[in-house]
Amino acid sequence: MNKLALKIGIGLVVLFGLGISTGVVVARQAHAASYWTTSAKNYEERWIAARIQEYKAQLNLTPEQIAAIRPHFDKLATDMREFRAELRTKVYGAFKEMNAGIARELPPEQRDAFWKMLREKSERSKENRATRQAGK
Repeated sequence: MNKLALKIGIGLVVLFGLGISTGVVVARQAHAASYWTTSAKNYEERWIAARIQEYKAQLNLTPEQIAAIRPHFDKLATDMREFRAELRTKVYGAFKEMNAGIARELPPEQRDAFWKMLREKSERSKENRATRQAGK
């Protein structure tokens, strides 16, 4: 009976894992075109339009009021783009510093393998971005 319970338990775990894997694959395929390939600017415009529609409906805004509040949304979008650019630069610098620190801790043969590994990861990342860009 113990072997049977073990086999059933393992079977259920495997079945559960397959269910999760299938869900992840389906979710990625379903959202690939709509989310991951959407440009930030396009997303910003859709977000602004949705917020203005929401405010218009809930606050009964007049066209003049909508025209008056639109620049505030545009300023937010500009500020957020600047913030993302600054953050991107800081994150890049942090990764660069981390990688240099790791490399200093490694002997020469491992250091060479480390830099090679990072270059290969970078190339794969560039290829993936190019593939996503082509899918737009």
